[in-house]
Amino acid sequence: MQRLLGTLMFVSVLLLAGMILLAHGTLANGSHDAQQDAVAHHLTRIQSAQTRIEKKLHDVEDQLAVATSAAATSAAATSAAATSAAATSAAAASAAATTAAAASKSDADDCPGRVPFHGLLTCQGSVYQQWQARIMYFHWKKQAAAAGPCGDMGGFTRLVASEGGKPDGLEGEIPSVFVPQLPASVIESHFHFGVLNRPESVRQLLASPALLRQITSDFVLVLETDHVLMQPIPNLATRTTPAAFTFGYMHAHASQDWVIQRYWPEGSSASLDPVGPSPLLIHLDQLRAIAPRWLNFSLGLRSNADAERVMQGWVQEMWGYSIVSLGLRSNADAERVMQGWVQEMWGYSIAAASLGVKHRLVRNFQVEYGASAGRIPPEFPTLSYIFHYTYGIEYTLQGRPQGVMQIGEWSLDKRHYGADHPPRGLQLPPDGANAAAFWLTRAWNEASAGIPAWPDSHSMGTVGWRRNKPTADELAASPLARRVEGSRWSWSGVAGFEFARGGELVTPWGKGVWGLVSKAAGGAEDPSKDAQVKACADCLFADFANANHNVRFSWDADPPTFRSVRVGDLQEVAGKWLGGGGPAA
Repeated sequence: MQRLLGTLMFVSVLLLAGMILLAHGTLANGSHDAQQDAVAHHLTRIQSAQTRIEKKLHDVEDQLAVATSAAATSAAATSAAATSAAATSAAAASAAATTAAAASKSDADDCPGRVPFHGLLTCQGSVYQQWQARIMYFHWKKQAAAAGPCGDMGGFTRLVASEGGKPDGLEGEIPSVFVPQLPASVIESHFHFGVLNRPESVRQLLASPALLRQITSDFVLVLETDHVLMQPIPNLATRTTPAAFTFGYMHAHASQDWVIQRYWPEGSSASLDPVGPSPLLIHLDQLRAIAPRWLNFSLGLRSNADAERVMQGWVQEMWGYSIVSLGLRSNADAERVMQGWVQEMWGYSIAAASLGVKHRLVRNFQVEYGASAGRIPPEFPTLSYIFHYTYGIEYTLQGRPQGVMQIGEWSLDKRHYGADHPPRGLQLPPDGANAAAFWLTRAWNEASAGIPAWPDSHSMGTVGWRRNKPTADELAASPLARRVEGSRWSWSGVAGFEFARGGELVTPWGKGVWGLVSKAAGGAEDPSKDAQVKACADCLFADFANANHNVRFSWDADPPTFRSVRVGDLQEVAGKWLGGGGPAA
């Protein structure tokens, strides 16, 4: 082991000496500006090489410590110790996968000008983000392989904020580290804005030497789960200038100066770059400087009037400083201050500007195409790096855009799969849809087919999500709808569930919509819950509380009853007739 350490140190000296000589030769031949650029470039390569060597030394030390610890471990472990060991083993396997991915490229240091970066996917451990992360990592590996050993894409880590920092089961498939998510009281005091876990998880990563050892490069590319890489990504950043996407809705204006100056008294809207924290290629030193303010400003921007009481003690204990709360009273207040749904992005933008950080604005870093994008050139995947499917793609079955804020007859939208994986083999868009719709559907299908452990889905595919109130003609043609209209029921024993006239649904949990399950064939002879979701000719739908339910009625019971099955997780609920509608006739 000592001989190996000595060899690594000797190689590092030779490497650094060679790079210094190379830089000297460049300085002797070129203009002043070219010389400055060359110095910065070679210093970056030298520091990257030095960091990689130091990480290898740490890896060797870790392996030696693990081996020593394993030799001393007793075979008779308690069940609690066994659970801990399993989590440690999963983390070690994940770390080994990350290190191996980076090592395969760091061995190719003869590639001129290569400055590698590490993929950092920030997320939570929900099913909704798990299936997106799996698609994302599948295409990361595909593009990293396409880049070859001289590409800048290095290691990869999924940074997961989970309850208590517990593993979520994907660490064997995707290199992952886990950190504790924000307390529920903090999220509640910020209008249930779970995105705040992103800056908090990054803060924990940067504060932990053990976690940081899994980051195999000086630069990181901060990614989101709904990113699909379309081509290999080069390192677009330098040590002093991070690279970020230009968001059209992130251009600050003078009316927001009063908010900006609450956090940065000397600042103004003119100093902010129109960027967020993802996609973001940045040097770790810069990210380390920005992270505390990013979190602090994001917490303040999203805080309600009670957040100061909830937060101050927790923040003081964690970091030793206080947040600046805007004292908001409602989510509507947050929306009026700055777009509420991207306030964590504003937190990053203000934090970076307050430290004098200016970004390289990369307009082709990603695309966010929907059905209304118009004609998209077929070669668009070669013109940008990432497809960000933040918006649904909604079409009629005739291939026309469905309309603004409308679910399409053909619909590809991540929000359909909040508690379930999308099915394999999704139906392709109708003729007339744009190139983006076809490309993204095929990208999802390629990933789900290429991941052996992709689970069976209990959800609909790309057809069936558009669920409308019944028209007068549909009511007239449906004995089931006529019988149910105006009837009152209990839902899991709770009264107040009414199939009101005109397709209006009244529930104790808010209003919704009911109607006919369209274009369904068969299902009446199959009593399974899965069939009730995918093919139920004798069902109505009842959609409320951001969930879809297919409802089948039993009129022979006394009183009549129904069974509801929720699309996605097959959760079953029983209902009982209380009066009104057809059953009373």
